[in-house]
Amino acid sequence: MAKTISQPSKRTTKPRRAAADDDGNLIKSVGKALAILEELYASGRALRVGDLAARLDMSPSAVSRLVTTLGTSRLVDQDEESGRCYLGIGLSLFGHAALGRRELDQIALPVLADISRRFAAYASLCRMYRNKVIMIRGRTSETLQRDSSLMCVHPVHACASGKLLLAYLEPAELASVLDGHRLDPYTPRTITTIEALMGNLETIRRDGFAVDDQELLHDSRHVAAPIRDHTGLVVAALSVGGRTVEVQDQFEGLTQACVVGTLAISRQLGYRDQPGWSVHSGRAAEIHQVPP
Repeated sequence: MAKTISQPSKRTTKPRRAAADDDGNLIKSVGKALAILEELYASGRALRVGDLAARLDMSPSAVSRLVTTLGTSRLVDQDEESGRCYLGIGLSLFGHAALGRRELDQIALPVLADISRRFAAYASLCRMYRNKVIMIRGRTSETLQRDSSLMCVHPVHACASGKLLLAYLEPAELASVLDGHRLDPYTPRTITTIEALMGNLETIRRDGFAVDDQELLHDSRHVAAPIRDHTGLVVAALSVGGRTVEVQDQFEGLTQACVVGTLAISRQLGYRDQPGWSVHSGRAAEIHQVPP
């Protein structure tokens, strides 16, 4: 049964501060450093020390010291001429290491490699964080060298995996994610209204998979299916696709490979079919033809 979701308000919420003054268990200096990273991420652009100080209600001298400290590990970079601060390249190393060493990644890697080997397409493991989709282990048949991987970030409303992960959120969590989230148009096919997005999410829940048909990039088509843990909770998505001209004729096969792949990953995470519900539903269940 489709979930009923109330339309999110237009209010924009600030990112949660790591340095809550009323939490005695937090180290304030570390919390303030994290708050700087969060603010630079949320702003989407480089900021001067004075701007950060005003936004975080901190003294410019304190922000300057913290920026300098974060800069020693390239977590924050500061332009020498303008003085503007931005997230540093050191964060990408930590992020890649954190994402690539989880149990789910190790289980999913052989499945992604197999799909990439059989199709001229990308296969990616996707998670949602801060209204964005983090895609890792995206591979093509030409880049299957050991430890070769890609990592990119996409908006949740404009890609198959993002819409898939939205579709399986609880109503309150979905409303929270979409609260203040801008449905920016990336192509003429991008969903740009809450009403259209909610309708698409209902279709995804009914079919059991999501499709992005040139909604994020021109001449690009992808399909995504849910990965569930031992409790049946959707914890990630598997996305497969590529250039429309290259995948159009084999899209049905890609969809089946995606559906089969997510079931294989889910079962290794401890998922077992339960009475009354399944890892796949609707059209996904119909096209799923894995031998028992």
